[in-house]
Amino acid sequence: MPDPFPAVGHRYLVDFKAFRVELFFASITSLTYTGIKADGSHGSSETVSITVEPIRDHLFLVTWQEADKTTVVHLEDYRDNTIITNITDPDGTFSKFHGTMSLIS
Repeated sequence: MPDPFPAVGHRYLVDFKAFRVELFFASITSLTYTGIKADGSHGSSETVSITVEPIRDHLFLVTWQEADKTTVVHLEDYRDNTIITNITDPDGTFSKFHGTMSLIS
């Protein structure tokens, strides 16, 4: 049986190189993401309902849809502290980014 989702109750800083974001997992079904500006200050944020699916120990598929209909699919690896994100914007534009994550709290 895979490990429980380790992110609940924690904040992570994720650096995708093209952009940075803070992820706060309030529960196994609730995530608040906040953009991090170049100067390190917080930008816009949104709280979304997430679905978490265990893949193997310390690896999880995390998915959600944002208010503007953007869809996000994360492959979150808590062993290697990496995230791959796949984003489909409301206009159909598809993007993929690889990032590293560090525990803030």
